[in-house]
Amino acid sequence: MSDRLAGKSIVVTGGESGIGRAIVLRCLGEGASVVIAGIDETQMAKTVEECKSAGADARVLGVPTDVTQAADVQTAIDTAVRQFGRLDVAIANAGVFCEQTAFGNWDVEDWERVIAVNLTGVFYVMHAATKVLIEQGDGGNLMATGSSTAIRPLSGLMPCVASKGGVHNMMRALAVELAPHQIKVNTIVPGLTATTPVTSQHGYVEAGLKSIPMNEIVEPDELAAFVAFVLSDEAPHMTGNLLKVDAGRTSA
Repeated sequence: MSDRLAGKSIVVTGGESGIGRAIVLRCLGEGASVVIAGIDETQMAKTVEECKSAGADARVLGVPTDVTQAADVQTAIDTAVRQFGRLDVAIANAGVFCEQTAFGNWDVEDWERVIAVNLTGVFYVMHAATKVLIEQGDGGNLMATGSSTAIRPLSGLMPCVASKGGVHNMMRALAVELAPHQIKVNTIVPGLTATTPVTSQHGYVEAGLKSIPMNEIVEPDELAAFVAFVLSDEAPHMTGNLLKVDAGRTSA
C-alpha cells in the first residue's frame, strides 16, 4: 500500500467490526494514525491487537464509545487530538441494521434506538469534529456511512431508510457550510455488503441480489479502499457527494 495518509489522525466510530474495521485497517496500512471508537469492547480489543500485530503499534488505540452519548463521542475526538497531536478525519460509521418488519409492527422504542444510533450519533461525531477542524484552520475530512436503501428503499426497513436518508442530507448540507473552511464532507453509500448483520439474516442476501444489476455483494475491503482515496490529497475537491459503491443497485 501507499503512504498517502501518512501523518493523518483519524477517528472511526464502529471501527471494531464490519465496514469500520476494514476502513481502520486500510487507513493504517496507508500510514494514518487511528482511534477506533467502538461499543463492543471485546471485538475492539481484538481489532486493536490485529492492527498492532500488523505493525501499527503506536498508531492505533481503542476508545469505548457509545455514539448515542455526546460525551463519549467528545472523548474519542479529544483522545485523537491528545494522542496524535491533531485531528484530520472523523468517520461516523457506527450504525445499527434493521430486520425487515412491517411498518405497523415497529415498536416506538425500536424506532428511537435506530434514530439515536444512525442519525443522532452521526450528528454528535460531526459536531465534535467540526469544532476541532475549524479551530486548527487547515481543512480536513468528515465522512459518514449512508445506505443505498435511503436512495432506493426496501419494504420493512423504515427506521434504517429514514435515519440514513437524514444522514445523506445532513452531510450534503454540512459540505456546503464547511466548504469555506476547506473541510470536505462526503457520505459513503454501500449497497448489499458482506457484513455480519446482512449475511446472518436468512435469505436476505439471496433476495437482495435479485435487485442488483451486477448480481454481486460488495466486500468491506472495496469500500475501505474507496474511502482511503477520498480521504487522500489526491481528491482535494471531492465534497458533498453520495459516494455509491453498490454494484448498480441504486441505478436500476
